[in-house]
Amino acid sequence: MIAFYVILAASPVLLLGAVAFLVLIVAGIRKGDRRDLASPPSSRIDAITRHVVGLGVRSTGEDDS
Repeated sequence: MIAFYVILAASPVLLLGAVAFLVLIVAGIRKGDRRDLASPPSSRIDAITRHVVGLGVRSTGEDDS
């Protein structure tokens, strides 16, 4: 029964963390709408947003094997 109370007490904290993560992703998407996706990410939030959404920049350099 104590485990149930621990889980019940921890759930709002975990939910708040998930909501904060989603807010950061949405803010990164909104900020990224105004930028060129071919340019490198300007901030850590922009890099995380691109990684979560699945955007990546592929280069066609000669050193690719």
